[in-house]
Amino acid sequence: MAASVDFIQEGAPERLELKTELHRRIDQAADPGVVIASSTSGLLPSELQSRCRHPERVLVGHPFNPVYLLPLVEVVAGDRTSEASIDRAIEIYADLGMHPLHVRKEVPGFLSDRLQEALWREALHLVNDGVATPEELDAAIFFGPGLRWALWGTCLIFHLAGGRGACAKC
Repeated sequence: MAASVDFIQEGAPERLELKTELHRRIDQAADPGVVIASSTSGLLPSELQSRCRHPERVLVGHPFNPVYLLPLVEVVAGDRTSEASIDRAIEIYADLGMHPLHVRKEVPGFLSDRLQEALWREALHLVNDGVATPEELDAAIFFGPGLRWALWGTCLIFHLAGGRGACAKC
């Protein structure tokens, strides 16, 4: 099957040894020009491509669930991923109606999961310290910044609220 496809999106369970072996086997079976993307949300593409003969085509294509509602897919290159493979994956995801976001540097958790984890970590501390209940924290997001976040990112919100230079680092 892998020999006759144009693009491969692997979605195996989040176990490094399993995915590494699967990528090795897919790499052997698929035409060398076929991009192989992993749906991992935490494993690094450099690890996934470590046993491949053609590591230049292996990358992470991390979609968000449910994929039919959330268009974001983070595209993350490994140490040996080629620019051509990144460009091809971005093109394919865009053609599917998704919003591909090229993560500039391989980092654990990529972008969105790191941001979500920071918020989750703070929520756990606030509940643990008796500052708020989980329901109150959900209301604080739902009726506040969550409504803005549905339209704009954090950096743009601060820029719009404070004018030019409000978020100089963003």
